Amino acid sequence: MKRIIVLVITIVMVMSLVGTAFAAGGRARELAPMTPAAQIQAPPGKTLLSLPVDQVSERPLRIAALMMQTNPFGVALLEGQRFAQQILADRNVLVSTVAVPGWDVVQWTTLIDSSIAAGYDAIVTFGVSNALDPVIRRARDAGIPVFLFNSQLNEPRFHLAWYGQGGFDGGRQVGQRLASLLNYQGQVAIITGEFTSIGHEQRRLGALSVLERHPGITVVGQVENHDTIEGAFARTQEFISAFPNLRGIYVTAGGPSGAARALLEAGAQDRIILVCHDVLPEVAGYIDRGIIRAALDQDPFNQGYQPIVDAFNYLMTGVRPPAETFYEGAMVTPANIRQLFPGLF
Repeated sequence: MKRIIVLVITIVMVMSLVGTAFAAGGRARELAPMTPAAQIQAPPGKTLLSLPVDQVSERPLRIAALMMQTNPFGVALLEGQRFAQQILADRNVLVSTVAVPGWDVVQWTTLIDSSIAAGYDAIVTFGVSNALDPVIRRARDAGIPVFLFNSQLNEPRFHLAWYGQGGFDGGRQVGQRLASLLNYQGQVAIITGEFTSIGHEQRRLGALSVLERHPGITVVGQVENHDTIEGAFARTQEFISAFPNLRGIYVTAGGPSGAARALLEAGAQDRIILVCHDVLPEVAGYIDRGIIRAALDQDPFNQGYQPIVDAFNYLMTGVRPPAETFYEGAMVTPANIRQLFPGLF
């Protein structure tokens, strides 16, 4: 049944991609006057890390933007993609955003193959798995540049550029902060999204590279929450019940608000230190109240926005962006969240 549902979802997404491509290629679009890049205003609280060149394409350009949509991070990323879609419209660009509801590599491969078949000029996609390398190579061989974001893949020759924080380094930073907050003593649990997700695995291994160096810290369990709030809530409840002396929890991916809620319901928010990634509206209040002690931001808006704009600039000028664009991010705590993210309050 699960495979049937995934197949149906994939078919619908493929039809959407192909339909958008035919619609764009089958008629001339009336364009509004081009807004010069210098006059483009970022959404409140956002910084635009790239600006489009002041050129209008002679023919409609089509960019396929595939994204993960399983948790609030996906919503924040979609905001960036849609802003890029908006500001490129008057440059004769159609950006087709497709929200993918899972981590199934076959589904992602099918969607990228469909984007190739539909003749998109560029493809922007989440780096879900190294298993995407063959289809990314097919896109390259078809003359379609691929721009990756979020997770790095092992084979850099096939995609043109990558944007993100770097999973291992991000996990290492959060692991170091957790170890420090624990004073290097105590039992720790790790809740990851999916063991099959390369980005989640990089974070988990990055944190372990720090935690396992300290003999006073014991990692008592590592489980998946399938990148969901509900899964993080349930896994946190289970850890609290199974390990009365638990002192720390690291959520590598989606769902930290669920973990925070579980701590509150158990009255364990003072004795168990919770750390995570991503400063989003769903977690801001928990950080501000000290229930989440630290969260590493990774700029989801620009992960959605910048690759699309850079893809347009490359198509228009032939100038390649840097092969890797790293977002250092900020370590956000109860002490600095209102200063760094005033728009969330």
